This record gives sequence, C-alpha cells and structure tokens, in this order.
Amino acid sequence: MQNNEFSNDNTQFVLSYELLSLLRWLAEHDAEKLKKLITKALANGLQEDVNRARKNRDEEQVLEEIQHGMLDFFNLLEILLAEAMDEQTMHKAMQKNLMPAIDQIDATICDDATVRTSIERATAKIEHNSKENPKDILFKELLKRWKPVNKNAFN
Repeated sequence: MQNNEFSNDNTQFVLSYELLSLLRWLAEHDAEKLKKLITKALANGLQEDVNRARKNRDEEQVLEEIQHGMLDFFNLLEILLAEAMDEQTMHKAMQKNLMPAIDQIDATICDDATVRTSIERATAKIEHNSKENPKDILFKELLKRWKPVNKNAFN
C-alpha cells in the first residue's frame, strides 16, 4: 500500500475491543481455516475481481472501494460476533434454567446490553454456587447493572 492511499482526512476506522480480540484469536487459532476460506474465495471469483480492479485503475474509485469494503467487512464481523455472543449467552441461560426469569424482564426498562451482561454474570455465578436460586441470582445481577433513565419508572 502506498503512503498516500489513506491520506484523506475523512478516513478513520474504529474497531471494538471485542472485534480486535476476535481477529487476534482467529489469527492465532484458526489460521488454517482462514487459509482454506481464502483459497475457496480465490477459486470462486475473487481472483477475477482482483485482476479486474488492477486493470481499471481509477485511483480515487479504487480507494473508495477499499474503504467501503473494509467498513462492510468489519461491520459484518461486528454483527456476526454480536449474534454469536447473544446465542452463546442464551444457550448458557437455557442450560441454567434462566429462561423463565428472562421472560419476566421488561425490555422497555432494561437495555439488551444490561440484560446480556447480567445473564453472563449470573450463569458464571450459578456454575460456582448451584444451591442458590438461579432466578434470584439473575435478578440480583440485573439490579446491580440497571440504571433507570426515568426517575418515575417503576417495575
């Protein structure tokens, strides 16, 4: 990459810690699977796309396509990571019999991130203390993290 390719002042990328952790983990633990995925992409048309981009070399257009491609890729990774984390959290919650308690949470009062974090913490505590009621553990964790936005909100 040339030094001036990303000299545009509007070019900035911010990656979440979770996404950076995912990328690091993939590079360390799944490099062979990544190579197979790249090989498959090359066999299914990536090589032709690369060759076409080299031939039609309008510098401005190429730079814009690179930026959009990177943003789309990282955005997709963020979405897939969030979905996988939610699925894993819900799977653990089902294993710990937390679903009835989760169904009682009013989604208009608690945001998804607070609920997800509370479920994660509750499942971890349930693994270490199986004698306590899972519903009580979840609600305690939820109350620790809940920040009401409306002083008149009652549950």
